[in-house]
This record gives sequence, C-alpha cells and structure tokens, in this order.
Amino acid sequence: MNKKFSGLVAALGMSFVLTACGGSGEEGGSSDGSGSAENTEPVTLQLGHALSPGTPAADKIDEMAETVAEETEGRVEFDIYPDSQLGSETEMLEQIQVGSMQAGAIMIGSMQTLDMKMAIEDLPYMWKDVENAREAYKGEFGEQLADIISEQGLTQIGYLEWGPRHVTNNEKPIVEPEDLEGVNIRVAETALRVDAFEEVGALPTVMAFSEVYGALQQGALDAQENPLSVINAAKFYEVQDYLSLTGHFYNTVMMVVETDTWDQISEDDQQLIREEASSISEEVAEMNDTMEEEYLTELEENGMQINDDVNTEAFREAMMPVYEQWEEDVFGEELMNVYREASGWEE
Repeated sequence: MNKKFSGLVAALGMSFVLTACGGSGEEGGSSDGSGSAENTEPVTLQLGHALSPGTPAADKIDEMAETVAEETEGRVEFDIYPDSQLGSETEMLEQIQVGSMQAGAIMIGSMQTLDMKMAIEDLPYMWKDVENAREAYKGEFGEQLADIISEQGLTQIGYLEWGPRHVTNNEKPIVEPEDLEGVNIRVAETALRVDAFEEVGALPTVMAFSEVYGALQQGALDAQENPLSVINAAKFYEVQDYLSLTGHFYNTVMMVVETDTWDQISEDDQQLIREEASSISEEVAEMNDTMEEEYLTELEENGMQINDDVNTEAFREAMMPVYEQWEEDVFGEELMNVYREASGWEE
C-alpha cells in the first residue's frame, strides 16, 4: 500500500514497536514455528525502495505485499514506499538500522555504506551474460552477500533483478570508451562506479536518483546510466536524445528485513515470505526479458535515438584495472574467487 508524501514525516519519526503476547504455555507453541503466530502481535513492515512505479520489480513488490497480507491473514503486512520517497538508498539503510523503517529493497552496491564488500556488484562487465548473473545470486555468490549483510543486522529475504545499465546523453551515441571522455555523467552513491567511469575519462557525479531528471533538464548533467525499465519509467527521453546499450553494470536489489523484527515473525510466516520473494524474483526476470523490446520501442517512439553498436569489449578492457585494485583493497581473494567461478568468463 503506497502512502502519500504528506504522511511520510510521521512515518519516519515512528519507531517500530513489537510486543510479544504472553503465551499460554500450550504444547507446540513456537518451538517449530507452527501456530506461533497466535502468540505475537501483527507485524507491519515499512519497506522503502528507489524503484520507479511501473517497473517490473516495483510492481512485483506491491504484489508480494498484497499476497503476504492475505496469506498470513494480516499477521504480517508490508507498507510500501517506492521511488525514493523515504530518501536515498543510503538514507533508507540508515533508517532501517535506527528502527524507523523495518525493511527495504536496496541495490546491492548501495549497501557498501554498511560493508564495502557489497560494492562487488559494481564491477563493470562482471557477468558473461545475464543467465550467469541470475544463477550466481541463487547460489554461493548470493549466499556470501547475504552472510555479509547479516553481520549488519539485516536478514536477506530475496533478490530482484534490476538489470543491465545503459548510458543516455544529449551529445552523440556512445560507441567507444573515449566517447565518454569529459562527459559529466550521474552515477549512484557507490565508489566503485566512480572509479570505473574515471577509467574511461568520464566525469562521474554522485547524485540521488530523485534529482537526476531536473539536473538533466537544466543541463547540470550531460548523461546518466540506468536499466531500460528505469529510463522508460522516469521519462528520460524527455531530456535525453541518445541511448547507447553499453550494459556496463548489472544490478540486483536485495530485499532485507531488520533482523530483530524478522525474528519476531513466526517460522511459518517467514517461510511464506521467502517463497513469495522467490516467486516474484522469477517473475521479474521473465518480465525483464519479455519487455526489453517494448522498452526500446517506446523509447524510440518518444524520440530517443538508440545505438546498439557499442564496443563492449573495449569498454570492459578499459575498465578492468578496477578489478585488481578493489580485490586487493576491499574484496579479498576468497570473495573474488566465488565471483569468478560464477561469472562465466572463466569457463
């Protein structure tokens, strides 16, 4: 259920309070999770994210919220705040940690503010293809990231594909790395993305997503980069002339719940939530595949010139120095080996 901005101030000021009801001591209470919902108050999870309404991931989060409320008969409800209504992803993470939010769907790279190892998602051209990426998050790579974030008091309940990111600008199609030299391009609040774009001579500017459209419109930025679904939903075609299918980063959103709050949900309801999260994850991936051509057609119909002749091999080679630098300084060999095994590049 989306709330209007007028209710946000009150929502941000409230801390989540969950009071356990006294048990009757009946056999089979909460030891195995069955029937434990009878011994707890209903839980409302305020969940914020930066996804634009109308994108597959944002719409499926709303559907998950409705299903969970129905299937748990109101024992667990999600109160959804999309489109950075509660602030940037960094700000939302801070709110979860102090208790004014209980859940979030946050881009993994943005979680580097909690642990710099989460920046690994921002390695450029890190997956050979999208299927390698999807399988990695279902396997050991996804488990490693969940373990890292659990040390920060957050429980991972699922992953959602945000998709490959592409560059838009107003000057010309981006074909070779040198085409980005001197281009003032907006990037999200992640240090590795800044490093990657600096490797090709761009001038990356860190800026909250909610400010990007206005900055492009006013000429304060030359370019931006986002998945097709976001470029379309945000109507960047109104303020950008060229879309180049660079596919330089692949982004995934991690759905998390503050661990103390999660632990007060019955095991049965936890399982249901995880199953719903897994279900919408598959659906989002399928929708991204089927809607790609629709996004491109709509963007073109709205005046964007689409360039699919990008020298991605040259871009990957130009940005590769960040791999060695960040493995040595941040990620470490163990995590990078897990990534490399899943990447598809070493098959």
